[in-house]
Amino acid sequence: SPPDPIVPAPPSPPPARSKSDVGERVVSAVVLLAAVTALVRHGGVRGVAALAVIAQTTMYREATSVCLAESRLSASAGSVLRRWVWFAAAQVLFVLPAFPECGAREDLPLLGHAAASACLVWFVMDMAADAELDREMIGVRLGEAAACVVSSLVVSLQSSYVIRTAYEFGVPWILFPALLVIVNDSMAYVFGRFLGKHKLIPRLSPKKTVEGFAGAAVYTAALALPVMKLAFGNPGMPTGDMVRHALVVAGFVSVVSPFGGFLASAVKRAHGAKDFGSFIPGHGGAIDRLDCQLVTAPFVYLYLKRFLKVAAEAGEVVDAVLP
Repeated sequence: SPPDPIVPAPPSPPPARSKSDVGERVVSAVVLLAAVTALVRHGGVRGVAALAVIAQTTMYREATSVCLAESRLSASAGSVLRRWVWFAAAQVLFVLPAFPECGAREDLPLLGHAAASACLVWFVMDMAADAELDREMIGVRLGEAAACVVSSLVVSLQSSYVIRTAYEFGVPWILFPALLVIVNDSMAYVFGRFLGKHKLIPRLSPKKTVEGFAGAAVYTAALALPVMKLAFGNPGMPTGDMVRHALVVAGFVSVVSPFGGFLASAVKRAHGAKDFGSFIPGHGGAIDRLDCQLVTAPFVYLYLKRFLKVAAEAGEVVDAVLP
């Protein structure tokens, strides 16, 4: 008699998130929040600046690691060295001028330009000296340089505005938009999870929904003023001005900042990465948590620079009025 046909076993369902995974996310979030709170409370403006430098260094490492993971040169010592030389040049160009003690130096812009020029000359000469240089390798080298330059612009330049805001307008203007971004991100998840039916950008971020985007915007606007009062304590400005500033920042956080997350999702999908790293256990990398914050930071600084006059000491808002 013929043998019995072999029936394939049904595919096993994907593993559900275990309680240990959820516990890891909660524990790491609590530990990170406690560490950031202690650094800001005891370090003040300098603590915020130190946090910005640490975060941008971590994000740059994550961004270049993901973008260059498939490069032929990704594991070579020369490639690693070139990445950090580009990063060092970006620090001189963008980050050092954000510190008042450095920004006051008239020769700093020239030093920054010199650092970028030296980086350019070294990159070209190093490429020309490569014994294996051919058409394909030139493309690999240029791709490496492009990833480093773009990562520096996105991370270092954007992060420098956090430092500028902290020194010129005080720590509360860092906490307020940061908390709003957290509120918006959390509410987008809640509304999308329970009410989401229409995909917002399915080819880039399949889990984002129109309902989540709209619901988060409404909720962020509703909580903007309470969050502002929480961050400032006593803002020292008329209620009407508080409402206006709170709603403007909430509007940007709700409409524009999420696109930083969409862009980060596109980069991960392009390179087949689930997360940018494992810097925050259970949550992913620093970019996974700070992508929207990077978009928000320049707007907050430029908005305050244009519309808010503040007489402040280091981190303490004394007075605030509209021009």
